Amino acid sequence: MAAELALGGLGYVGVAAPDPEAWREFARDVCGLALAPTPAACEGALFFRMDDQAWRLAVHPGEAAGLRYLGFEALDPAALAGAMSEWAKRGVAVREGTREECAARCVEMLAVLRDPAGHRIEIFSGPARGETFRSEHGSRFVTGELGMGHVVLYVPDLEPALDFYRDVLGFRRSDYLNFGPDTGIHFLRCTPRHHTVALLRLGDFSGLQHLMFETKSLDDVGRALDRAQADQRTITSSLGRHRNDGVVSFYMEGPSGFDVEIGWDGCLVGEDWVDRELTGGDVWGHQGLGAAIQREED
Repeated sequence: MAAELALGGLGYVGVAAPDPEAWREFARDVCGLALAPTPAACEGALFFRMDDQAWRLAVHPGEAAGLRYLGFEALDPAALAGAMSEWAKRGVAVREGTREECAARCVEMLAVLRDPAGHRIEIFSGPARGETFRSEHGSRFVTGELGMGHVVLYVPDLEPALDFYRDVLGFRRSDYLNFGPDTGIHFLRCTPRHHTVALLRLGDFSGLQHLMFETKSLDDVGRALDRAQADQRTITSSLGRHRNDGVVSFYMEGPSGFDVEIGWDGCLVGEDWVDRELTGGDVWGHQGLGAAIQREED
């Protein structure tokens, strides 16, 4: 049984890049995020905001590009402490974040775990707030109780990953799609957002397939697409509407080996939602999405 821990969605994402500066223009001038102050313990990294939280996306210098950590917000610090105790009793490897780690993340409390695919997972409470968010391009993002968006993770084995996110962290499955023997994608939620994490198995590898930012209007998506095309960014999937969560979006190649999706109009899921097996493609558009999903990380 999962720990009784209410999660407030995806709180932050940390990635690595050989050249973090490549993200400055991409995140700010294409995606519409804003630069945030870099914590003292993270020299050389770039931090970005998309709402009034101190930061949402961190880009750290590193030889290998890709995901470094995912942070999920625990809404109750006392429940987080209790969950850590329960996880330890169940044999889940978990530790409390150090004072330095908490300072680097701008949070009051932190628990550190690894999922079965090796992704570093951080459960935090007490995030710091920043100034009122303003995008230079007028972009507005859906965050708050839903978190900052969603991620799709490559996993080498679906069952252990599903067990971890559902039975340890308390996620619930919204939909799933089977591609063939031992391959498929499962969409998991921890807030009313249709999915915060999706687990994708195509082969024996792990990593971040894409990161999604949800905007508050279709015009925000269209303007981001205009900026991406003007900046000659590689559009990996054309504008389209997803069948599962209803999002209208496009995908583009980011500077760290994974795609970034900019979308709008995601559906909200209630307690009466029924887990579904999906069939067929999207409602319309998203040309190139299949090829983008199957692009294995180096």
